[in-house]
Amino acid sequence: MKTKIIILTPVYNDWKNLTRLLAKINNIFKFELKKKFDLIIVNDCSTEKFNYKISKFKYINVSKIISLKKNVGSQRALAIGIKYINKKYKKNYKTIIIDSDGQDNPIGIKKLIKKSGENSVVVDRGQRKEPFWFRFFYMIYTILLKLFTAKNLKFGNFCLLNSEQLKKINDKSDLWNALPPTILNNVKKIIHITIDREKRFTGESKMNFIGLLFHAFRVFSVFRKRIFISSLIYVSSTFIIFHQNEYKFIFFTVFVVLSLFNLLILLVTIFNKINYHHFITRKNKYY
Repeated sequence: MKTKIIILTPVYNDWKNLTRLLAKINNIFKFELKKKFDLIIVNDCSTEKFNYKISKFKYINVSKIISLKKNVGSQRALAIGIKYINKKYKKNYKTIIIDSDGQDNPIGIKKLIKKSGENSVVVDRGQRKEPFWFRFFYMIYTILLKLFTAKNLKFGNFCLLNSEQLKKINDKSDLWNALPPTILNNVKKIIHITIDREKRFTGESKMNFIGLLFHAFRVFSVFRKRIFISSLIYVSSTFIIFHQNEYKFIFFTVFVVLSLFNLLILLVTIFNKINYHHFITRKNKYY
């Protein structure tokens, strides 16, 4: 039996960009891969109407639009899409997750399939084309992640998951927080490839500083145990070094900052677990 390829993408008012993306993906499957694919779109409660004919993309075998009744954000939209795939498809499939705005270069799809075998493949982001402020704060976020978790999270949503690996992350509540760290925490065999991040096809990114901050803490919440242990080590180290001299204020500063940091992570974790439980028990309120 041939392996089925599924494309999963979230969209929020990016229908023009999605249409351009699908045209590129359709051509890749038509001229390079020479096979058809299934398409799952998670419509994250878009406010703009969409009207495109899926029939013009001849290499889409089956298409499904999951229209959400409330806006939940791209990470939770992907979690809902993953749960749908896990329920509908039983075995022998590979799921490629890609953003709909064009920043994930669809040329990478061929590389993902070629490299996959029995493993998951993730796309590390090479050169980025976002504004300077975004790249600066994103760098700070990655440094903090490295300091507190000893993990190097270079990839985003763009990845390929085999059926068994998708099933492994499907029941994890952390998937509701953020996909990439959930993959990193639960999938052992991961192949990395590097592809430059592109500009959006059209329009401006909806990501702002507050959005980046919330995303960072959702990722931190997935690594909450590692961060708590690292915080204890840092606090203990500063206590040993500074508690008996005139620099003991450094210890108190580190203690207060790391306590607040872990408290915020705990609050995000509790909120997301409540929200995830609400989704599991009341799916009809979402779609």
